[in-house]
Amino acid sequence: MAGKTLICLDRDGTLIYDSREHLFLGRDESWRSKVKFLPRVMEGLKILAAIPHSVCYMITNQAGVAITDYPLLTLERAQEVCSYVLEELKNRGAEIKGYFLCPHATLEYVHSKPDVRFDPALVRECACLKPALGMVFEALEAENITPDNAGVYVIGDRASDVQTALNIQGTGILIPFKNEPGQEDKVKKLGRDPHIFIARDMVEAAEFIRGRERSS
Repeated sequence: MAGKTLICLDRDGTLIYDSREHLFLGRDESWRSKVKFLPRVMEGLKILAAIPHSVCYMITNQAGVAITDYPLLTLERAQEVCSYVLEELKNRGAEIKGYFLCPHATLEYVHSKPDVRFDPALVRECACLKPALGMVFEALEAENITPDNAGVYVIGDRASDVQTALNIQGTGILIPFKNEPGQEDKVKKLGRDPHIFIARDMVEAAEFIRGRERSS
């Protein structure tokens, strides 16, 4: 049997909108009404699902859990939000197998928000916050595969998503999101690497992966 293809997808700004209105989903009781899928996400996920031996997981940095100013945004609430996103995708015929999230905030992130209070227990340089590989390894372990016998792709709206893929010698795909300006330039600074691709939307990202896997 051919090796498995593991596709890791970012959440905010990649699958769903990530704007001021949608920021830190779960921080209030009306969060479900703010889950809005981006255009062509469903079509792209269906293309990915049709790739032989492929499996998709959502991996997401959720530093909002570490912010004590949002008492409702606990780890349990963040997990509830992720489960809801996956359930809504499934209801639309675009299934993602599971998710992994990182609730930590780095010192750099804390220093960038001097007016925000953080839980010291969740402020750390951890192994799971992208571009670290903890969540990718969790997905690999869930499938009982290793980077040696799987093709790994990471799709996201930030250069850190692409860097995550490069860190595991996989392929990183950037789908620029208007609320994250400058990410395309950051990705281009990573160099002319054949394992980097910039896509217009999820369909183009999915077609790129499908083409890569057909030719491998």
